Amino acid sequence: MRNIKKIGRMTLSFLLMYVVVALIGVIFMKQVLLNGSDLNKQLDDSPYYTMVEESLSAKFKTLSLETSIPKEVFVEAAMDQYGLQQLARTNNEQVLNYLIDPDATYKAMTDRSMFEEPVTAYVQSYASEHNQPFDEGLQAQTDTIIAEATAIVGSHIMLFNLDNVIAFPQFQTVRKMLQTVLAYFYLVPLAFLLIAGAIVGLNWKLPHRSLIWIGSGLVSGSAFVIIPAIMALILKIPQRITVSADYINTALRTLALHYTTFFLGSSALVFALGIACLVGYYLISKAKRAAYRRERAYSEEMEYY
Repeated sequence: MRNIKKIGRMTLSFLLMYVVVALIGVIFMKQVLLNGSDLNKQLDDSPYYTMVEESLSAKFKTLSLETSIPKEVFVEAAMDQYGLQQLARTNNEQVLNYLIDPDATYKAMTDRSMFEEPVTAYVQSYASEHNQPFDEGLQAQTDTIIAEATAIVGSHIMLFNLDNVIAFPQFQTVRKMLQTVLAYFYLVPLAFLLIAGAIVGLNWKLPHRSLIWIGSGLVSGSAFVIIPAIMALILKIPQRITVSADYINTALRTLALHYTTFFLGSSALVFALGIACLVGYYLISKAKRAAYRRERAYSEEMEYY
C-alpha cells in the first residue's frame, strides 16, 4: 500500500510539472501574446515609430521622383506621429481581436483622407500655374497618386497583415485552436489545484510531506521554461531576428525580448515558490524531529524516575 501511494505521489508530481509549464504558457498567451494593450505599449516604448517615419520618408522621396510632387507634401500630410500611432494601434488590436473572437471580422484600416486635400491642392495649384485644366484625366492621376501614398502608409502601419493568409484553411485552423485554448483556459489552473489537492490527500496523515512533492513539480516545471529563456538571453536570440525592413526588425526584436523576459520572470516566480515549498518541508520536518527527540527524552527521563 505504501508503495502504491509513493508511486501515486511521484506520478502526480510528474503531472504537476507539465501542468506548471502549461499554466505559464496559457497565462502568457492570454495576458501577453494576445493582449493588444501590451503589444502597443511595447511598440510605444521602442524606436519602432521613429523608424517607421524614416522608412516612410524614404518611400515618399521615391514617390516624389515618380510623380514630380514634392516629398514635403506627402511627409507633412502623413507625419502626424499620433495619427500614425493611432492607426497602427487600431490595426494591431483588430488583428488580435480577430484571432481571439470567433465572430470578429478583419479589414485593414487606412486613412486616405490625410492625402486628399494637400495632394489635390498641390496638383490644382500646379495646373493653374501652367494653364492646364484640372480635368477628369488629371483628377484620375491625382486619385492614383493619393492611392499610392495611402498604400505606402498602410504597409507601414500594419505590423501584422492578415490579408495574405486569412483565406488559408491552415490559418483558420490555428485561429480556432487559439480560441479553444482561451475558451478552456480555466481548465489548466483547475488541473493544478486538483493535482495539488490529490497530493495533499495522499499525505493526509503527514500533510507537510505534500510540500516536497508539490515543490518538486513547481521547480522542475519552471526549469523547463527558465533554462530556454536564459539561453535565449545569453545568446541574444531576440536581438538576432532579421527580416526585410528595419522597422519590422525593431518591432519583432522588441516583442521577442519582452516575451522572453516574461517567460523568465514568470517561471522564476514559480521556481521561487517551489523552493519555498521545499524549504518549508525541511523546516517543518526539522521542527517535528526536534519535538520528537524532546518528547522521547522526556519520556525516558520519566521512566528513569
